[in-house]
Amino acid sequence: MSDIQEDWRLQGQEWLREELLRYEQYKPQKAGSEHDHCEFCWTRFRTVAKEGVATEGYVTPDRRWICESCYEDFKLLFDWILEI
Repeated sequence: MSDIQEDWRLQGQEWLREELLRYEQYKPQKAGSEHDHCEFCWTRFRTVAKEGVATEGYVTPDRRWICESCYEDFKLLFDWILEI
């Protein structure tokens, strides 16, 4: 990306800076919940694969999801810590 600071997906997510992330299969946070969204691009996370839907990605300890594309685009900007 030429100028990442101008990216439309950046909407004040500074609270995610230096956050601990883990890569895992999507699981709803609570029973009855159908999906979650990427904190940047709003890609849906669901348990069932469909076009335009993520079934795995990066998640914070408080269950905030980041899709693989946004992780790759913003990992240096946000200094994320990847749990192994």
